[in-house]
Amino acid sequence: MIPVAAGLGVVMMAGTVWATTSVAQNVFVGAQPEEVMPASSMAFVKLDLKPDGSQLTDYARFVNRLPASLRDEVDPEADPAKEVVDAYIEEAELDGVTYEQDFEPWLGGRFGAAVWNAGDAGSGESGEALAVAIEAEDETAAEETLEKIRSQVDTEPAIDVDGGFAVITEDSAALDHLDSQVASGGTLAENEVYTADMDAIGADNVASAWMDLERIAALGGGDSEAATYDGYGQPGPLESLEDYEEVRGRMAVGLRIRPEYLELRGDAFDLGVDGVSLADYDVPEPGLPVMADLPDDTKAAFGGTGISDFAAQAYEDDPDEFADLEGMMSELGLTMPDGIGSLLGDSTAVGITDLGGSLDQFFNGTSSMPSLQYRAEGADSGAVEDVVERMWEGSYNSPPGVTSEGSTTIATSGTTGTGRLGDDPVFEKTMADTGSAHLGVYLDLRPVAESTDEDAPDQWGAVGASVGYTQEAISLQARWAPDGG
Repeated sequence: MIPVAAGLGVVMMAGTVWATTSVAQNVFVGAQPEEVMPASSMAFVKLDLKPDGSQLTDYARFVNRLPASLRDEVDPEADPAKEVVDAYIEEAELDGVTYEQDFEPWLGGRFGAAVWNAGDAGSGESGEALAVAIEAEDETAAEETLEKIRSQVDTEPAIDVDGGFAVITEDSAALDHLDSQVASGGTLAENEVYTADMDAIGADNVASAWMDLERIAALGGGDSEAATYDGYGQPGPLESLEDYEEVRGRMAVGLRIRPEYLELRGDAFDLGVDGVSLADYDVPEPGLPVMADLPDDTKAAFGGTGISDFAAQAYEDDPDEFADLEGMMSELGLTMPDGIGSLLGDSTAVGITDLGGSLDQFFNGTSSMPSLQYRAEGADSGAVEDVVERMWEGSYNSPPGVTSEGSTTIATSGTTGTGRLGDDPVFEKTMADTGSAHLGVYLDLRPVAESTDEDAPDQWGAVGASVGYTQEAISLQARWAPDGG
């Protein structure tokens, strides 16, 4: 009896945990669109306009940091779905359909769309099928509205309202195939590869996307509709994939709102093209301190570490791909691949400190040389100086001055500040994770806003992005950090 009692106790405990978790998911989190999409999906996008309490607090604090000119346009009481639905009703010329009467009573805040290969079962010319999931808080009302719309449109979409979502496909064949895929292979929410990839980019995303590049690339050729943007035959984002014989890997992207910034996070996993991947290269140590050492008045900056090492490895693998660069280096008196290392060193950064000339050229059609500073840790100062002299030979402008600061070679043109960019709170907030990055880009929006006669240019803050990689994955982080609060 003891083993039986113990077994019953475990079962009851497990049942209690399951029930508690299930209730918590339904009450505090709710159904997710990936729960009604097939595990065989090759691409999935999701929009979540149903934040929890902590997210709402973050959103409110971020709105308060927006520039005043943007903050005045934000209506905290507005329904984000109404404008979209009203536009659709007008475009589709629907009679007797309004947002307030037909959508507001049931429309939830979560939306998703998935693409999978349905073979001959789908309507796509190459077998791709598409399904859209719309959260339905009242399934009966949702079904009535969608049936009302279907009676007025020229196409014959298939609709299934169940599990808290209205699932819409192009036709009944695609819906039947979706059901069979879920029955045989489960849902996307049960796909361990998908869940692991999404966990890597973090939760609390307002919008997110995931794709299997290998399977998507297979749709890029032939007569696939996936290779075009629309029915007009315009080139689509997959058309370039036709140039490669083999593409593999997956990508996950998420957009989230934090109290002080808007952040885009994206990861690429197991990425490879025509048999070449990061696993074939020695990955340098991350970190962009040389970028933080740029002058404190830097308006735009780019930094990279290990670029010369990657270039050298790639050159040894396939020198023919570097023919143009090799010719350019020869004109500068350098040879590949050592010449790249002589100029770039181990870590490199370029900062523009005076955007006046560049902005005048953009807005007023005038031009002048910008002030800038180039820093290269471990570069050959003699080689840098020689290249500068060659490039400015015959120019009416004075060439940049080349100096050394320890092991760092510095080339400066025009007037630059004497402090460090890394000490600027705006830069620090925008580029918080440069310690784990291999590439970085930074743009101070304050001078840009000033050039457009913005009333409060200091409130626009800055945007920045950093990329880090290992032999298994590439990670992107981009932020906009306004300062209007």
